[in-house]
Amino acid sequence: MLPANLDTILALVKRVKSECPSKDIWLWTGYVLDELSDKQRAVLTYIDVLVDGKFEQNLADPSLMFRGSSNQIIRLL
Repeated sequence: MLPANLDTILALVKRVKSECPSKDIWLWTGYVLDELSDKQRAVLTYIDVLVDGKFEQNLADPSLMFRGSSNQIIRLL
């Protein structure tokens, strides 16, 4: 969700939702939900699950499903 990549990410998720509407789209971002700009939030319209928060090595836990560190949150949108 780097600002430089947003146009490409938005085009990709729109296309996937258009061509494969029954598929769930998961997005991992190093940002926390509250930190997202309006332009970044526009991507959320097209995804189903957001895993937010930066991976932090000191909080790493290989037993966690779908996330690498315990500070990361799985958000069903």
